[in-house]
Amino acid sequence: MTMECVGTRPTRLQAGRKGAPVAVIYAASYSATLMRYTSVLVTFLLAGQFASAQDLPLSRRVLILTQRFLDSAEFREPPVPIPGDQSRVLVLFRLGERGWVIDTRAIGGSERAKAAAIAAVKEWRFKPTLASGKPTQILSGVLLDFSSTPVATKAPSPMSADQISPVLSNRCLLSISNADPDALATCRKEARSVDGNRGHTAMESLSAHDELGIALLRFGKDPQQAVEEFNMAIGLAHDALTASHGEMGLLYWHRAEAQRQLNHPAQAYADFALAAESLATAAQAVDAEPASWYRACVANVTKQHASLLEKEGKKEDAEKLLKSLGQQQ
Repeated sequence: MTMECVGTRPTRLQAGRKGAPVAVIYAASYSATLMRYTSVLVTFLLAGQFASAQDLPLSRRVLILTQRFLDSAEFREPPVPIPGDQSRVLVLFRLGERGWVIDTRAIGGSERAKAAAIAAVKEWRFKPTLASGKPTQILSGVLLDFSSTPVATKAPSPMSADQISPVLSNRCLLSISNADPDALATCRKEARSVDGNRGHTAMESLSAHDELGIALLRFGKDPQQAVEEFNMAIGLAHDALTASHGEMGLLYWHRAEAQRQLNHPAQAYADFALAAESLATAAQAVDAEPASWYRACVANVTKQHASLLEKEGKKEDAEKLLKSLGQQQ
């Protein structure tokens, strides 16, 4: 099956091995909470997938808070017990599209227990979670009980979206996806809120600035300010992301489009090349289905790069680029 990087609308979630659906987000006994947040999730998943007028793909975040999901981890070692420490620590974490932990926050317990909990969770590994083939970021949490030996790990009680992600919300993402008239104002407010929170993490700030940049491109028609937002996001990315994370490629792609709109071809060429390289690396780091999506993105980025080269009178360079793409595929 050929996966499209642009224009697909997700219809289901998958996690772990291909075809294993994630149908439950919270415990069934919390039916009112389940219905309310499932409604938000479905709205988010069925909304337009790509955020800008140029159909730029944008990383999405989905909430999954179940023991089944935690048990699906490919690697999940608990922290080392701390003699005499009876702490119970809640660790909220975000998985990148690759299934690696890219952000954490610890709540409760002693400082030693929180540090040990975060250090352990940062090493956990999951298979990519897919929405109709597109790798998706996951917001989740785990309760670590240091009174047990080994340290017990279990899913926490149901939590709201704002509790799981207390600093960065999905409001900007949803407003972009739904093409809300106030999307730009919503995203500006979100970015100010995140940066103004003393407890914000680098990844939360990265997401807020990247999403604001997309909103500036699509709704504000302001590529210059968008470039500044993307510059901030890319500057923060190196704390948690590498070239093998598809999110890195998307950041470069976003900035490339803004540079193209500003008629800065040299900068756009460089970012298109970095985006293609990162997305190709991401494709090599994951299994077949998510890899298919990243390869489709590489094709789209390369074609946009070639189109710009041709527009600038560099037809031979454009042909070479497209030929190299054909050889890779």
